[in-house]
Amino acid sequence: MREELRARLFEHSLFDAACDDHQGKDQTLMHHIKEELQDVERALMKIDKGIYGYCEETGEEIPFEKLRILPTARTKYDFFFQELYERKSLPQFDYTPYETYMSGSEY
Repeated sequence: MREELRARLFEHSLFDAACDDHQGKDQTLMHHIKEELQDVERALMKIDKGIYGYCEETGEEIPFEKLRILPTARTKYDFFFQELYERKSLPQFDYTPYETYMSGSEY
């Protein structure tokens, strides 16, 4: 992941020098790549120190299943929106039977 982000950063910096048409968009993209690279570097440093996988705010261990989804997670709260999404139930619709569409009985 680190190498991929470094390559993307390098590619975008070359593209930035060659083309000024999309400067604002490219600056935003560069900013996000740099942030992501910083998160990866922080996670690798935490692995080296033996503190990877623990919430920086509470000290609680972050479950491995969650770290597989977001390996750069810093707190257990980084998964808040994922948990909300998973708890969200889909709306229930009253579907009209297939025959109604085919027979045209309602028209």
